[in-house]
Amino acid sequence: MTSGVFDCIILGGGASGLFAASMLIKETSGKASVLLIDGNDRCGKKLAMTGSGRCNLTNINASADKYNTDCPERLEQCLSSFGYKDAIDFFENTLGIDTVCDDGLFYPSTYRAATVIDSFRFYLEDNGCVMKLGSKCEKVSYHSGLYEVVLKDSSVYKSKSLICAVGGHTYPSTGSTGAVTTVLKEFADNSDFISYKPALTSLNSKLNGIKALAGIRCRGKVTLTSDGNTIDSSEGEIIFSKEGGISGICVMDVSGKAVNLLEKGKKPVVFVNLNGKTEEETFELLNSRKNMFGKRTISGALTGIFPRVLTEFICRNINIDPSKKIGDLNEKDLRSIARMICNLKVPVDGFGGTDKAQVSSGGIKLSTVNENMQFRSYLGLYIIGEALNVDGRCGGFNLQWAWSSAAAAAKGVASE
Repeated sequence: MTSGVFDCIILGGGASGLFAASMLIKETSGKASVLLIDGNDRCGKKLAMTGSGRCNLTNINASADKYNTDCPERLEQCLSSFGYKDAIDFFENTLGIDTVCDDGLFYPSTYRAATVIDSFRFYLEDNGCVMKLGSKCEKVSYHSGLYEVVLKDSSVYKSKSLICAVGGHTYPSTGSTGAVTTVLKEFADNSDFISYKPALTSLNSKLNGIKALAGIRCRGKVTLTSDGNTIDSSEGEIIFSKEGGISGICVMDVSGKAVNLLEKGKKPVVFVNLNGKTEEETFELLNSRKNMFGKRTISGALTGIFPRVLTEFICRNINIDPSKKIGDLNEKDLRSIARMICNLKVPVDGFGGTDKAQVSSGGIKLSTVNENMQFRSYLGLYIIGEALNVDGRCGGFNLQWAWSSAAAAAKGVASE
């Protein structure tokens, strides 16, 4: 059953697909006929989860050095062509979303991802974009100058141009199942693809006693190492997970590289600074507590700084009895505790899977597309967003990549 011919079909109604459809409508002043296809019964299912539902739209510091990719030059070119200012301008002056900036991070003023999704949906409806929801793409082929898309319900759609925005492989329940190689199997082969792996995920550890810290949060720094060499570091919130390990924004920032090390048979180690201070600053803090609360136990004296269970964990790891009075500790003891607080050694032996990772690394190599995200020499075939091998840090970087790549592809289609 053939159901129509369009100027452009967009596969995927996530962040990059919605942006590509909206940008294409703007670039062609509404003249392009656009069909957006998504397997879910509503668009933006994964987008609704971003930023814990607050939707961190972009980051003032979005630049190529905040990402992992096989082609940094192409990435930098794309981000430079359509950066965070361009994205904010589009959201405010095209979609009508009021935005706010919080320490370099941009959000909708409502702090609700639903605001962004609804604004996309209304704009596309206003401008005649056709949406086909609830039926997955089974096959894409090319015949007589047209791309042919066959859906699971056996309907067939054709178009002059095709934008593949099917996402990566995270939160499979949202439809991000790593389908790009299946969808484009007639065009791409294994040499074009880097296997998907979780990025921005938690890291697991069998460190003795770490499971007892589940739910504890602190603000500090993590440093990823391998064979004694520093690989990466990040600062921010640290969360001890119920699975036995660490999570939080700064952990997720380094997790992609930790996953790669584990996949290569390496044994990464994360050193956790639990308070963001130097060892000397932490020693002075402990010494002042000793002077203030000398009659208290160590855990009692550190109340207000760390939860009791964390203090006890720290002390036991250096063979100091946490029930000992802090006034009885000598300088060596205090410095040992300070060193442990600032350099908790967490051996990494696993990571959160696709159901826990916010984004994935891998996908179609960025080096296989041109500046408009056109795939190789296939005129009119574009790949964008997380379907490409680009993953960034937490804080709006991955959504900025979705906007930038989608804008490039939309302009490429419009120029055709």
